[in-house]
Amino acid sequence: MRKQVLRKFIITFVFELFLFLMLFRIGLAQNYERQFFLQDEQDTYQLTLSITSSLYEYYQQKNHLLTQNNFATFVTPYSMALVAADVRSVFPSEEGYVNAALMLVHQIPYQIIEEPKYPVETIIENQGDCDLLSYVCASLLKAQDLDVVLFYYETESHMNVGVHLPNPPRDARTPSSYVDYAGTRYYMAECTGNDWQNGWRVGECPSELEGAIVTVVPLEGYEQVSPGQVSSSYGTMESSLISLAFSQDLVIEGSTIIISGVVSASTLNGTVTLYASTSENWLAIETVSLDSTGQYTFSWNPMSWGLYYVKASWSGNEEHAGADSAIASIFVVPKFLLLVGGGLVIVVIVSIILLLMYRTTRPQEIQTPTEYQYQ
Repeated sequence: MRKQVLRKFIITFVFELFLFLMLFRIGLAQNYERQFFLQDEQDTYQLTLSITSSLYEYYQQKNHLLTQNNFATFVTPYSMALVAADVRSVFPSEEGYVNAALMLVHQIPYQIIEEPKYPVETIIENQGDCDLLSYVCASLLKAQDLDVVLFYYETESHMNVGVHLPNPPRDARTPSSYVDYAGTRYYMAECTGNDWQNGWRVGECPSELEGAIVTVVPLEGYEQVSPGQVSSSYGTMESSLISLAFSQDLVIEGSTIIISGVVSASTLNGTVTLYASTSENWLAIETVSLDSTGQYTFSWNPMSWGLYYVKASWSGNEEHAGADSAIASIFVVPKFLLLVGGGLVIVVIVSIILLLMYRTTRPQEIQTPTEYQYQ
């Protein structure tokens, strides 16, 4: 009986601990912001980029193994689509847009980086070498459906971008450099250089690359979609908030839990991505669209038991920076523990019934009268 009491105490303690963890919340993560300048013949524009911590962590956890056959996997047009649309709104012509994209990447300080990086990482860390800057530029161009390739110079250990234009570049200050590949002419776009106002324009070739042998790398296998996007604005982006709540406090292994919340912003659109983690790495579970009131709902079925950390992320829009929810934790109860608990309950109930039956059916002691002797 003592063993049963001890086991019951342990199970009760464990469940109370899990309930405590389920109520635990970790503070909101801050967004990353970067400012860039763009200039046309008349005006200078300041473009603010905002990136959620969730999106940064997503790219940090992706595969960073680089071979010549997978250069294109580091080109991520979907993640840069909102930025590309803002830049294109001011520079509508294809040549003007390419030069504007070059202005943007020329403001990222040049620094030799041994490990390849995705554009979101390069923007946040604010440094990169020729290949990292080329990935950012190619992502911006591809996001506006331009025909883009990568130019790889193996002997020079260099990379830049090739882009098809309907007409030869008019703003190039030197004779245009290009490569004809698969029946299409691609003009060179050099992405290095820290002088964004007077940097390389499309069609211009650095002297050290004149006559260099170039390998054209098509963008086959580039990233089609990501769980979030970089938001941008020419004005000041207001902050936003996103909440997260569980439909129940306890989840049994194999069952479904509803996760919902709301985005607080004056203008609402876009998608929300749900992330879950059981360790250091976050896994993007699903992405859903906001409804007209800014609410979202997920139906999540954890496949295994254990302690999960969960958060939701909204990328933001032109008026509002994106936001990550507070991190919530929830414990998925294993089925075998319920069986053990159910077995213990049955044992306790049977024991009580037997005890009551024993007390009810036990023969009563017959008390004999006491004899007194009178004196």
